[in-house]
Amino acid sequence: MGSIKVKICGLKSKVDVQICMNLGVDILGFVTEYPIPVPWNLSRAEALPLLSMVQSQHRSCIVTGGTPEKVIELASSLRPSIVQLHYKETLEDTIMISDALHELNIDVIKTVPPGIEDRILQFGTSDIEKIVAELCKTSVYGLLADSRVPANSSENGTRIDLDFCLEIIKRSSKPVIIAGGINADNVSNFVRQTGTEFIDIMTGVESIPSEKDAALLSRLLSSIRNL
Repeated sequence: MGSIKVKICGLKSKVDVQICMNLGVDILGFVTEYPIPVPWNLSRAEALPLLSMVQSQHRSCIVTGGTPEKVIELASSLRPSIVQLHYKETLEDTIMISDALHELNIDVIKTVPPGIEDRILQFGTSDIEKIVAELCKTSVYGLLADSRVPANSSENGTRIDLDFCLEIIKRSSKPVIIAGGINADNVSNFVRQTGTEFIDIMTGVESIPSEKDAALLSRLLSSIRNL
């Protein structure tokens, strides 16, 4: 995929997993035991055979949330390459989870929420510079800058918040993954404007929620290769 790493999230079928691997997607994401209803949610029993399909040249990621005990137990059971924390985990929760999973060679990505209230709830401050500095002191692998939150995750037309993404990229010493409204039509401009090296797409390659569109996937990845 060149210098831009691509994560495709919300996979629910063996067909979609195989398409992503055939196209060279770097990280395959599975929303698993998420705390609130979303169209992409899988039980661990549903996620396990899909995770087992992911070949060694790719990485697997479960997107989940909840208490440290729940997340650690789920990751210990499924053994993905990465766990993405995308709910209401506090800094203290994140440290506990990332330290425990580091011992299992499982990386952790922590989402920095776009909303001020959510940032205060999770980190005790809305200041992005302080939040990023604290996360970069932890054992997390990387940070996720997502313009969406769970409540609007399935809506189309979400505007990418470039200033929010750029602030996190500027402040972070760890990899920053960018998400929220990316698709084949805007990915080139978005990559150029942010200089990001890591993108995460879910609805941008779907015709309807939870079903990936092979043509949209192919167009998106072609756009990235042509940068």
